[in-house]
Amino acid sequence: MGTPFIFPVGLLLMLLLFTAALAQTEFHINRVCSTWGNFHLKTFDGEFFQLPSTCNYVLTSDCKNSYEDFNIQIRREIVNGTATITEIVMKLDGAVVELTKTFVVVNGQEVSLPSIVSGVSIEKVFSSLTIKAKLGIRAFWNMDDSLDIEMSEKYQGLTCGLCGNFNSVQADEFLQNDVKLSAASYADRFKMDKPTESCKEDTLPEGISDCGDQDFCEGIFNRSAFSDCTNRLDTAAFTKVCLADMCQCGTDESCVCKTASEFSRQCIHAGGVPGEWRTSFCQRSCPYNMEFKECGSACPNTCSNQQASDTCGFHCHDGCYCPKGTVFDDVTKSGCVPVSECSCRHKGEVYQSGESYSLPCSTCVCYGGLWKCTEKDCPGTCSVEGGSHINTFDGKVFTFHGDCSYTLTRHCQGSLFTVLVDLVQCGLADSETCLRAVTLGLSTNSSTNPTQVIKILSGGQVYVNQIISQLPLFTAELSIFQPSSIYMLIDTNVGLQLMVQLSPIMQIFVTLDTSLIGTTCGLCGNFNNIMADDFRVMSGLVEGTAVAFANSWKTRADCANVITRFGHPCSQGVSNERYAQYWCSKLTDSNGVFSSCHAVIDPKIYKDNCMYDSCNCENSEDCMCAAVSSYVYACSLAGVKLSDWRSVICSKYASACPKETVYSYNMTYCGRTCRSLNQVDYSCKVNMAAVDGCGCEMGTYMNDKGQCLNSSSCPCYDQENIINAGETVTKDGVTCYCRHGALDCGGSTQLQIIQNCFTPMVYFDCSTAGIGSNGVECQKSCNTLDMACIHTGCVSGCMCPSGLVSDGKGGCILESSCPCVYNGNTYTPGETLSVDCNQCKCTNRRFECTKNVCDEVCSIYGDGHYSTFDEKKFDFSGQCEYTLIEDYCDESSGTFRVITENVPCGSTGTTCSRAIKIFMGANEFQLMDGKYSMVKGNGTEFPIQVRKMGLYMVVVLKQGLVLMWDQKTSLFIRLSATYQGQVCGLCGNYDGNSKNDFTTRSGENVVDTLDFGNSWKVSGTCPDAELASDPCSANPYREAWSKKQCSIINSITFKNCHSKVDPGPFYQACVTDSCACDTGGDCECFCTAVAAYAKACSEASACVRWRTPKICPVFCDYYNYPSGCEWHYKPCGAPCMKTCRNPTGNCSNLITALEAIHNTSYHNHCGQHNHRDLHNIRPIHNLHIFNTW
Repeated sequence: MGTPFIFPVGLLLMLLLFTAALAQTEFHINRVCSTWGNFHLKTFDGEFFQLPSTCNYVLTSDCKNSYEDFNIQIRREIVNGTATITEIVMKLDGAVVELTKTFVVVNGQEVSLPSIVSGVSIEKVFSSLTIKAKLGIRAFWNMDDSLDIEMSEKYQGLTCGLCGNFNSVQADEFLQNDVKLSAASYADRFKMDKPTESCKEDTLPEGISDCGDQDFCEGIFNRSAFSDCTNRLDTAAFTKVCLADMCQCGTDESCVCKTASEFSRQCIHAGGVPGEWRTSFCQRSCPYNMEFKECGSACPNTCSNQQASDTCGFHCHDGCYCPKGTVFDDVTKSGCVPVSECSCRHKGEVYQSGESYSLPCSTCVCYGGLWKCTEKDCPGTCSVEGGSHINTFDGKVFTFHGDCSYTLTRHCQGSLFTVLVDLVQCGLADSETCLRAVTLGLSTNSSTNPTQVIKILSGGQVYVNQIISQLPLFTAELSIFQPSSIYMLIDTNVGLQLMVQLSPIMQIFVTLDTSLIGTTCGLCGNFNNIMADDFRVMSGLVEGTAVAFANSWKTRADCANVITRFGHPCSQGVSNERYAQYWCSKLTDSNGVFSSCHAVIDPKIYKDNCMYDSCNCENSEDCMCAAVSSYVYACSLAGVKLSDWRSVICSKYASACPKETVYSYNMTYCGRTCRSLNQVDYSCKVNMAAVDGCGCEMGTYMNDKGQCLNSSSCPCYDQENIINAGETVTKDGVTCYCRHGALDCGGSTQLQIIQNCFTPMVYFDCSTAGIGSNGVECQKSCNTLDMACIHTGCVSGCMCPSGLVSDGKGGCILESSCPCVYNGNTYTPGETLSVDCNQCKCTNRRFECTKNVCDEVCSIYGDGHYSTFDEKKFDFSGQCEYTLIEDYCDESSGTFRVITENVPCGSTGTTCSRAIKIFMGANEFQLMDGKYSMVKGNGTEFPIQVRKMGLYMVVVLKQGLVLMWDQKTSLFIRLSATYQGQVCGLCGNYDGNSKNDFTTRSGENVVDTLDFGNSWKVSGTCPDAELASDPCSANPYREAWSKKQCSIINSITFKNCHSKVDPGPFYQACVTDSCACDTGGDCECFCTAVAAYAKACSEASACVRWRTPKICPVFCDYYNYPSGCEWHYKPCGAPCMKTCRNPTGNCSNLITALEAIHNTSYHNHCGQHNHRDLHNIRPIHNLHIFNTW
């Protein structure tokens, strides 16, 4: 006897899913209730009847649950002798929607379409309305006679109303106490008169069966166009309706046409595809150059979304559609065009195919509705703003409260330049830090002075090689001058430019030429267009936090490391927060004076910095105005010149100019000095961004005393000599007159500080040292051995003797004994550690690592908190479906899509990602409500593996692509390096450059989060997301609770993680989410946010056991057998656990360790557990993927 064939369980499961998906997608007429034409209705269970009444009725309601999820009512009127639906009222999970032909009202407020309110989506396409509710109801009204209600199967047997009881039994539809009621008596139970109304139904005329043309009616439904419908529908019932229409409507054929149209629609509900049956009979007209189709895609392709139909989740419908080979131009609203003629949009302007626009760093051409952009390298800008906010060349933004001298940037592949910044504590609080000085060390060709040192103090004094200098200063290597009273510029011949802001507080903006790409290091990063590695330090590794990174760039060994500080200064005082909110919000005002720059420079981070600084500083106005001016300067660098903004904010600086000077939004130094009248003005050769401030107005000139004079009063300059206006001087025997600025020839003692030094350190006294000696400012430590000393003056103090270097802890050490430092931890020479997918060994103070290319993760959690594959973080809250990731990019044919559907989780408009759709070829799968299911498909492609691992559902879509879903609001997508540059969507393009992550569906790189997020909507008729209000401001009563709960992230619980993963963004996300969840689920929002930080910690090798019986508990006993204790909570799980269904423990190497409830003795009970799993089987349409613990 041969070996019996054993059908693979996994394949059987997929086939069951596939079979269910086909049934669910094609045939759903048993979930549809319809009303149309001359008062006709068909219940969910297929009963036809006619109710000639203009009264208000309950069409369907959830009447058998303790809480009524929905209640839909309808009213008809007779208009010009024809019945039409005039009012529909829908109560959908608390939202009240009122529909008429002229307006739509939601919760008492009239709304414009499309609209999404309280989880109810209302869209209008030409003369039809579609209403979708997240609770499982979809309605389609043609704004005339027809209304279809599609109901989720979860309400089967739970409904009441004209649509029946939805129990799949047609025979009991009109039964009451086993007595069959007439249609009028049945309907009378659901009539809902208004308080002062007493409505009466009409009666049907007698003799309906004796009139009408049966052959004509049967001929309609037996047409060849309906060949796919006749065997799917009750043709006899429709013939009877047709006869009634002919009897009651007389010569008006519209009644019969409406019934024929309903037959066509119900054919689609039954899984059929009606043909084009309309001729001169029942002909329909369409706008533009569109044509009427009986079965067109519910998600038609348009110019802005040319692949919309590929991910459509709804069946076809009748309506007006574009002819084959064309799409609707939704950019110009001009009708149907070939794809090649599609228009594009940029900043609200329409561009025809072939037209282009140019920006300083790119040129974009419109081709068939898509932008083809050519990027070019552009100068990079790094800044230190507010004394603590640093923005790197590659766009990484962090806050650091330093108290030392730090390397801001230097030429690390040579010695062309070094820029140092002195950050000092300037207030009572540790967080009050200021920029006090900027030092530039510039290499020269001089053998006697190889490095020229320029130091600028916050008071405006300039020292050149330790000698105070008067400006302007122009040499072969650099130019230094003040273009306005507020700014000072240093321009060099090596591609480095420093714009130093002096008022109201000191700030610096460093610009590098493209020739220096990839050659720098320091607080400003490495300028390689990859933001993810900006925290790379001299040891070769990328630090996990800003504090650890910044501490590594100290230039003085005697400075203590700064420690991580938590808390926002605005939380310290209500009045300060209100002041900051009022003024700083002007930066983001979409109709304000800064709005013209919003499309180029995102104001959000500048507003956040403004809030922080305004609350943090003793002089709130100065710091607030400095933050605002930072945004203005960033806009100026990007080519957007803002004017008149000081009339709205920070006006005192425009009215406080010294006598004889004027304020300008574009102040210049070029041609505005007395020296420029008879000498070459080198400032005119400097390319710089426009700056504001005080200076001489055009036609006047500044002398060396800072006075603005007419040219007739200007002195003349002859080398080092100054000749006053009107005076004469003899040159080479010729008397010359000074006219209009041109020659017309036709210590204190220093108190010695006594310092006690610990052995082996010795005290170095600069007062007794020789000229040019270096003090502690040049003391080398293990961290500064590779940094050149920029000597700006000798500083006395304790120093290590020759041959030793500082260990950074107050002692001295041999250079060969210096450790490596990573994430605040030290590693001795020869010690190894794992970093991502590489092994690193400490050698000569640097880590030598393997060169494996690691996979990357895109994450989304809570209220729309995103982190792309290239580590760009942003928040986006929309209530539509959005493409997270796909490989259908650049018009290439792809293989997969992952779509997220957002639903509300609070009354403030905030949303959470709760449903994920996966498309693989023609197959669609869904993750929703903690379940995995197949929606539709052809059975050719399936995910490699679907497993439940701990608290997560893990889906291995294909090699190198894994989804990890916490079955609630968090999703993590891990990609292998083979997909680099091949994907697009909200997760970015995975090319290593976070600056272009905001590439829209049309191929344009934008800066505004809303423009980017809205472009990846799946449905073009879904409304654009708008800027969400601050949930803590909207719900102030929740703010204190949220901050208290979320403080666990900053607490000692996560202490071991703080040096590896910055808790700041996670804490802020936790607070906003906890404030937003005000309609239930507040603990879930809080727990999800904390769990997101815990997962990040776990991946950084910092496992934290944070859950307690009171804080987001996980109850293991639920899974234990009586008297058993085998299931245990593991906060970081294991990358791949051995389970009954996975006894080998083999998993994709992309799956990371996940929170889990782990069984320590699975081998002993696999049979029992499998038996338990069998009891978890649900009907196929709600199939659970079994636990694989």
